[in-house]
Amino acid sequence: MNEINLFLKKVGYKFPKGFCDINDKQDISLLQSLLEQHGVPMYEVILVNEAASDIKNELIDAGYAPEDIIVKSSKQIRLLTKGNERKSTMDKLVADLGYTYNPNFKGSSLGAVIADDGTAIIVKPKERQGGLSAGLDNEQALVDGINQYASEGLISVTFKGENKTLTYANVASAKSVGTDTAGGKKADVQLLGEEGNVIANISLKKSNAVMWESADKRYKDLVNKLSQKLISNPFPTIGLRKTEKEGIYRLFNPKTNTDLSGIIITDLPNNENESIVFGTDKPKTVVIKQTFSPNDFSFSGSTLTIKSGVIFTDLSDVEGTEYEPILVLRHDVTRTASKGLRPIVYNKSHGYKDGNLKGAQSELTYAQAVA
Repeated sequence: MNEINLFLKKVGYKFPKGFCDINDKQDISLLQSLLEQHGVPMYEVILVNEAASDIKNELIDAGYAPEDIIVKSSKQIRLLTKGNERKSTMDKLVADLGYTYNPNFKGSSLGAVIADDGTAIIVKPKERQGGLSAGLDNEQALVDGINQYASEGLISVTFKGENKTLTYANVASAKSVGTDTAGGKKADVQLLGEEGNVIANISLKKSNAVMWESADKRYKDLVNKLSQKLISNPFPTIGLRKTEKEGIYRLFNPKTNTDLSGIIITDLPNNENESIVFGTDKPKTVVIKQTFSPNDFSFSGSTLTIKSGVIFTDLSDVEGTEYEPILVLRHDVTRTASKGLRPIVYNKSHGYKDGNLKGAQSELTYAQAVA
C-alpha cells in the first residue's frame, strides 16, 4: 500500500487536478496506462477512498507533515506526534477542523478524533513508530520558549518577523488557549501580565499551513443556496450533476462536460476577512506564521527575541499577497445538506500560481455566489 501511495504521489502531476480522481473516467484510464507501463495490472491496486484522501489533504493543509499522516485503511488514519502532545493535538483537530472526539474508540488509550465522513484519526506517539519527533507542538513550543525565561521575572518579548517586529513589555507568562474557539476566537497563545491580564493574543499558523479555517458554519447558508442554484440554474461553466451516491452532486463545467475540482469565490467582504484572519479576541489577535524550534529563541538582558516568520496585524498585511483569504468550495461526499460541497478558506497561493488558477478549478465573485 505504501509503495502504491508513493507511486501515485510521484505521478500526480500528470493528472489535470494534480491527483488521480477515482471518480473521473479519464483519470482512471490514465492511471491504468501508467501502471501498465510499470507492469502492474490495475486489479492489483487498492485505492484509498476519496473521503479518506480528502481528510489527509485537510491535515496537510492545516500544517501537519505528510510523512506523519499514515492512511491505515479507508476509515482510519494514524497521525504521528510527540508522545506528550497527543491530547493537545486531538483538541486542536477538534477546534480547528470541526471534527469530534470519541474517547471510547477502540484501539487507542486516548480514543480517536472522528472526521465528518466517519474516518477515525488515531494520534500516536512518533517516538514509538521508528522515528524521532520533528519538534514540539507549535503552541507548546512558543509557550515553553517564553515561560522558561519569564519564570524568574518580568521580560520583554520581541517577535522579529520578516515583514515587521512587535515588542510586548512586562510579560509574566504565556499560556495555550487554542481550544477555546467560542464566539469566533482565533488566539492560540496569550501573553499575560503580572496580574494575569492579557497583554497579547496570538494566532499561530505553521510555516507550511495554507488553510485559514474550515468554514462550514460561517458559509453554511451561502453554500446551501448556491448548491441549489448550480443544480437548477447553473452558470455557463459551473454546475452540479448527480453522482451515484444519493443526495451528492459533483462540480462540473457544463460547457465542456468535464469535472471541476473546486470553485474559488473571490473578493470576500473586508468584514469577513477581518473575522477569518483575526477573529474576535480582545485585545485584537496578532497572527504569526512560523513553525517554532529552539533555535528561534534568543535571550539577552531581560528581552526574549523570537524569530517569527511573517506577522499579520492588519488586513493590509494580507491583501494582495499569497496569504489573502479565498473561499474554496470543493467536493465532499459527506455534505448531503449542501449537495456534496464543503467550504474551506485557504491562502490565495492554494488556488493560484503566478496569477493563474491551479488545476481544474473555476471562479465566482462573491456577488455571484450570494445572488
